[in-house]
Amino acid sequence: PSATESKEKETIIATTATEESNESDNKQKLVADPKHEFEVIVCHANVIRYFFCRALQLPPEAWLRLCTFNCSLTYFTIRPTGTVSCRMLGDIGHLPHEMCTCSMHTGFNW
Repeated sequence: PSATESKEKETIIATTATEESNESDNKQKLVADPKHEFEVIVCHANVIRYFFCRALQLPPEAWLRLCTFNCSLTYFTIRPTGTVSCRMLGDIGHLPHEMCTCSMHTGFNW
């Protein structure tokens, strides 16, 4: 994604977090319409690592210290109170060992 697209995604996440933090409105909404929503974002691992840092209120440059495998799964929970938890970061349990790659290396010896 381009820098503009990345900024748009960051804006979407920030807006979502702000909307979720409005407790009174969300409590009303959850009582009236108790459903769960899921969004699937397919993108480069660098973007996921950046979103991870922003969602957990870590310095954005901390993404450089994280490493995730290709085709890995990351799962966040955003609660009605606005708090965010990372349930999984870079999980590859769905892949056989020979398909686990990171930076053009196969397996775990890199």
